[in-house]
Amino acid sequence: MSQPSIYFGAGSLAELETLYPDRGFHILRIPEISNVNMKEIRSCLRGRILSETVYQNGIPDIQNVQDLQSDFWSRAKYKNSALLGIGGGSVMDAAKVLRFQPDGHDWLSRHLDVSIEDQTLLKMPLLLASTTAGTGSEVTPTATIWDFVKQRKHSFFGPQVLANVAIIDPHLCLGAPWLISRDAAIDALSHALEAIWNRNRTAETTNHAIFAANKICHYLPLLRDQLDSLEFRKELSEAALLAGLAMAKTQTALAHALSYAETVASQKSHGQSCAYWLPYVWKLLIESNCDSDILISLDQAIGKYFSTPLEMHHWLLNLGFSVHPPLEHDKTVEEQVNRVRLSVRGKNFAGFSIHDN
Repeated sequence: MSQPSIYFGAGSLAELETLYPDRGFHILRIPEISNVNMKEIRSCLRGRILSETVYQNGIPDIQNVQDLQSDFWSRAKYKNSALLGIGGGSVMDAAKVLRFQPDGHDWLSRHLDVSIEDQTLLKMPLLLASTTAGTGSEVTPTATIWDFVKQRKHSFFGPQVLANVAIIDPHLCLGAPWLISRDAAIDALSHALEAIWNRNRTAETTNHAIFAANKICHYLPLLRDQLDSLEFRKELSEAALLAGLAMAKTQTALAHALSYAETVASQKSHGQSCAYWLPYVWKLLIESNCDSDILISLDQAIGKYFSTPLEMHHWLLNLGFSVHPPLEHDKTVEEQVNRVRLSVRGKNFAGFSIHDN
């Protein structure tokens, strides 16, 4: 599978001026973008902005996204248009759906949990610009859509879902408050670690993941006291990008599989839900008969910061997360692990014997 054209670094937002010069732009964005950034975006796209929608729906819910898609296409035309999504994972996931012209209000329901490969589907070129260093959604072919009524998590995925362009400009992250920045970074750390303890890992994905995890563990605690540091934002943005590229190829594993129930039940951020399980899953890996190269890669990724799951547990607690004690034997949790081990994500976890799957 290919990847988007990636523009990374401070000032990369200016690339908008040269991208799709013959098309008009629809914008889907979060409300918190600074006036300075919006002025630059409007200057780059001067005379080419067709519409601007402020996204305030939170975690993408199937009904809200279907309503948004129907309303958008009642006014939009796919010819000579492009869609620019600016925000965190929720906005970018919604934009991945929004770019497709539906043939009925239930279009999204019919296209969930099946790979989107039909090249004849009508869609706009999609450009994604991240305002948080976390989800990596700008470079992955997947959007997560929730059904909070039925308490289910769905995937909108496939090669046709992948964005055409990803813009990672750390200036866009400067306005993100600590809790959002923290949760996003731990989401990226989860992607990195899940790419390492993954059956689908490759040398390339592991190298990306090691690099990303090192940066996150070093720079995230520093960011807490210097939210306006462009350097820290740049380093964490690069880490999230590389973790996203790794995860796009390996997909996620057990920590994510466990996190979904908590997200549905509490609607906590994805980063909070993953943080809760990371030390426990690491402990399961250590207790398994996994390949030694995985443990060596994990040590290269995070060994400088914590050598045991319990040390990671304390580190996450210090950052303000609720975390399952990794050494605690809990029958309910063990039953939960057994329920998800045969799920798509659970099967990716290299800590389970392949014969158990």
